[in-house]
Amino acid sequence: AKVLPMKLLTSLAGEPMVVRMIERLKLAKSPKKIVICTSAIEQDKPLLNIAKDLSVESYCGHPDDVLCRLRDAAIAYDFDLIISATADNPLVDPFWMDKLVDLHVTENADYGRIEGLPFGTFCYTISVDALIKACDIKDEIDTEVWGGYFTESGLFKNIVLDVNDDMVKRPNYRLTVDTEKDYELMNDIFEHLYINENIFGLDEVIHYLDKNPEIANINSTIQQASPKPVKFKSVS
Repeated sequence: AKVLPMKLLTSLAGEPMVVRMIERLKLAKSPKKIVICTSAIEQDKPLLNIAKDLSVESYCGHPDDVLCRLRDAAIAYDFDLIISATADNPLVDPFWMDKLVDLHVTENADYGRIEGLPFGTFCYTISVDALIKACDIKDEIDTEVWGGYFTESGLFKNIVLDVNDDMVKRPNYRLTVDTEKDYELMNDIFEHLYINENIFGLDEVIHYLDKNPEIANINSTIQQASPKPVKFKSVS
């Protein structure tokens, strides 16, 4: 499927998608700061203006090495734990984000993920010490998909938060925005649920899709690409 160009700036209920996502992130209790991590290339400059408008932080890093961009931003802001949520996921869920952070801290983990939510509504937690180590052991610059550095190296303590709420345990629903079909579905959700600036919950989204299967099926044929294998430096 054709990837949607400039997707972070496409409109949802009258504002760029990244704005709708940040509104939702502000409902989470665990993050001390929200930082838009971007690059200094020309097409990313509008994101810096959005950060200023929304009173959140921003950081310009490497245009291709996303993992090192996250590391450098974390060091710049003196974080010890980060939550990663990509801005093409405007329905990332703040409730489960807080639960994952709690589990990560309790377990003293390096890397955490959520299993069972609709695709595009989960996030990841990474301890910054582990992030620094992952950047040291990787052997490539294109790190847009970076989970494998933590899960395949055998060097990190990984945790999984299993979703036990059947209402939202719906991994069959695809709620990310990569393609035009994804955007069509997301736009419909916001048109119907974003009323009077109400930041609707994930349960409302699922209830709406359950009642309107023809809407839920708009992007049901989109196959998420398998992540490419990650490359590590050889250890002598």
